[in-house]
Amino acid sequence: MRVLARITPGPAWLPGQPVWGQGRTVQDHLAYMRDRYDDGALLVGGPLRSGMAGMALLEVADLDVAQDFAAADPAVAAEVLTYEVAELLPYFDAFSGLRHAAMTRAAFR
Repeated sequence: MRVLARITPGPAWLPGQPVWGQGRTVQDHLAYMRDRYDDGALLVGGPLRSGMAGMALLEVADLDVAQDFAAADPAVAAEVLTYEVAELLPYFDAFSGLRHAAMTRAAFR
């Protein structure tokens, strides 16, 4: 299952500081994300150019696993980052070669 995660500042985010100004926690977050990339759970990830949010495209078994992925991030444990996860219904997917010609309402039920 493909899951899109929006990653945003958490309650412990240092106001007025960009992502790189959040201290050691960001390095721990990046190490965690590298490990998840290496094990295949993270397909794409990174910060938005604005530096005030990021995204990750995950390949996981279900939403519970995506929630576990988020909870295990050291930056979430430190409350510097938060995740909002949602199942993605790919109509176009370069990873799998999926290319739908038309959208249907059935996919959204």
